[in-house]
Amino acid sequence: MDKKSTFGLRLKEMASLFSLGVREPDPADEKGDSARTAALLQEQLASALTKRSLLFDTLVMMLDQQGYDTCSLAGRSLGEVLVSPRSDLALLQGIKECSKRLSDRLDSQAERALATTLYFAALASALVHHDRKITQNTYGKLEESFALLIGKKWMDQGLVELFSGARRICEARRSQP
Repeated sequence: MDKKSTFGLRLKEMASLFSLGVREPDPADEKGDSARTAALLQEQLASALTKRSLLFDTLVMMLDQQGYDTCSLAGRSLGEVLVSPRSDLALLQGIKECSKRLSDRLDSQAERALATTLYFAALASALVHHDRKITQNTYGKLEESFALLIGKKWMDQGLVELFSGARRICEARRSQP
């Protein structure tokens, strides 16, 4: 099941990657470090994407390789991109792939949870704002993941609303693949 969109990851590897911050117990909650994780998420969502950030550089490289225009990214915050109905679907797919790659390379459990959150935020935004499912996960699995993310103590309220909207869509389409 080697597809270009998964960068050679097999289904089992992807499932393992997705479980890091979503299905396993929340390391931030276990250590009483929810405030730190919340602050890390807020920092990533509020900061403008600059050419010196790892996320921006990785995202631009990936999108450039796929032939997409990345000029519109500079100066926008990641939070703005994820919750905006005007964000391009290709950009959301790029954020999804970038987050997936980063979560595999990060050492900190809190950072992996953050990357996983950004991955699912891109999926949620595509569902809510473009009525598109940009993953092979079933609607049932997505609904479960969004519900788990909504319940995280450290979750940003804007993302809670995005995940809630995506969860309702998944619930309505649960019988679809």
